[in-house]
Amino acid sequence: MIDSLPVRRRRLRVLAAVLLMGVGLVACKKEAAPAPPAPSSEAPAEWSSGAPEPGESSAGTPASQLSSPAAPKPSGSSSAKPPAAPAPGVSNGTNCIKTLRACGFPDASNTGWQPTGVKLTTAGVNLTPDREFQINTPGAVIDGKDIQGCVSIKANNVTIKRSRVRCDSYFPIRIYEGIKGAVIEDTEIDGMNSGETNAAVGFENYVLRRVNIHNAGEGPHMGANVVVENSYVHDLANCPICHNDAIQSSGALNVVLRHNTFINDADGKNAVVRIATEQGDSHNFLVENNLLAGGNYAVQVRSQGNGFPENVRVINNRIVPTWRFGPFDVVDGKIEATGNFRDDNLQPLSAD
Repeated sequence: MIDSLPVRRRRLRVLAAVLLMGVGLVACKKEAAPAPPAPSSEAPAEWSSGAPEPGESSAGTPASQLSSPAAPKPSGSSSAKPPAAPAPGVSNGTNCIKTLRACGFPDASNTGWQPTGVKLTTAGVNLTPDREFQINTPGAVIDGKDIQGCVSIKANNVTIKRSRVRCDSYFPIRIYEGIKGAVIEDTEIDGMNSGETNAAVGFENYVLRRVNIHNAGEGPHMGANVVVENSYVHDLANCPICHNDAIQSSGALNVVLRHNTFINDADGKNAVVRIATEQGDSHNFLVENNLLAGGNYAVQVRSQGNGFPENVRVINNRIVPTWRFGPFDVVDGKIEATGNFRDDNLQPLSAD
């Protein structure tokens, strides 16, 4: 039986309507699908220093005027971007100490100011006669600066980024007692091969991200509320009286060292990471997913005057077997040490 023309037209209209309804339903489903959650970059829940806010420089210059112009962008580039953070996770390869970036660890190619493409300037960097750059304004943002002296942070919520600090004295960057919210990121700290350096960065309530620290007598020292992540401490200075530690604490609360490269091959090397209690007790110290190389010991945890450090967790670290005595030195107590392994053959390492 042959359909009449009007019947065919009605059937075609019905078929078109059904197809349009199907397309609409698919579109609705796509619009309703939730976006994947963004990766969290929050500080550990144990502490919070508050987010820094833009403000003025120590010289009274608005923070916007303290920013340096970026290097010329390549043709077709829409905006300048910070360097990609080293990918977290554990590489399955061996001997990552020889190929840090390829293994996903920080090195000079993904830390400091140079990978950002910024052009440094000394404009607005006013030093005291003792070559000290004092930051006294809350919320100051120091961006793209070549600081040829030591930095003293004396105000809350100060940010130093995309900059270089060259200091051959005790404290290249010092956060004064009671000051909170200091953030140093994408910055190079050069101790200029001075054995006088007591702490490349000290002491409390600060965050380091993608910081390149070298040629200092000591790496960062930490008291309370410190996070160091995706940073590179290496080439510590040699001197007759040096007793170098890449990371040192003599009393701490709520410290996180996550996904860094810490190397201590100095002649006067002590430990790569040292956690002790000479100046106070120590609680909540996390050492996670770092590459640790050199030292008499990779990790040293000791009771020295104020009890044994409590809740020390050393987890999933790649340890290069260039230690002088052993991977761990744990005296008078116990720590949680799990998932740690040798860099050369991936064999597990124990703190027992």
